[in-house]
Amino acid sequence: MAAEEKKETVAEEPKGGKSFVKIIVIVFVILILLIALGVGGLIAWKKYIAPAIGMAPHEGGHAAKKEEVATATALGPMFPLESFIVNLSEPGGKRFIKVTMEMELGSKELEEEFKNRLPQFKDYIITVLSSKTMDEVITAEGKFKLKEEIMARINQSLKTGVVKNVFFTEFVVQ
Repeated sequence: MAAEEKKETVAEEPKGGKSFVKIIVIVFVILILLIALGVGGLIAWKKYIAPAIGMAPHEGGHAAKKEEVATATALGPMFPLESFIVNLSEPGGKRFIKVTMEMELGSKELEEEFKNRLPQFKDYIITVLSSKTMDEVITAEGKFKLKEEIMARINQSLKTGVVKNVFFTEFVVQ
């Protein structure tokens, strides 16, 4: 009986040794995969994600970055307009809109053309405003569309430049 017990013990040892080696190999493979994923994630972060969200490392120092921001946020010449009070396109004509705005011009040279053609541009603005209903202008999206429409209408007839933006400084719907 003692010989049989030894055979069983000897037969079990190789099984235990093979499973231990399998566990070590699996752990080693998992460790290599984690390292590869970490390195790949770091490369993706530095090359694609960080620049996309504005967290890229500074190239050229702070002065270059400030110059970029100043150029991107610099406003063109502003041309203020008087208030417009216009009836909205509502049944019965009971609603009106009062809008004061400033035009951002694309260049200083455009100011002279804008001054000379101001009555024409005012007419365009009045026509656009009076064609709207309260529902069209009361939402933020409606105001944005109104700005775009006014800008497009004026830019169609300009010869020396473009209106870059329209800023509402007063907006009342009654």
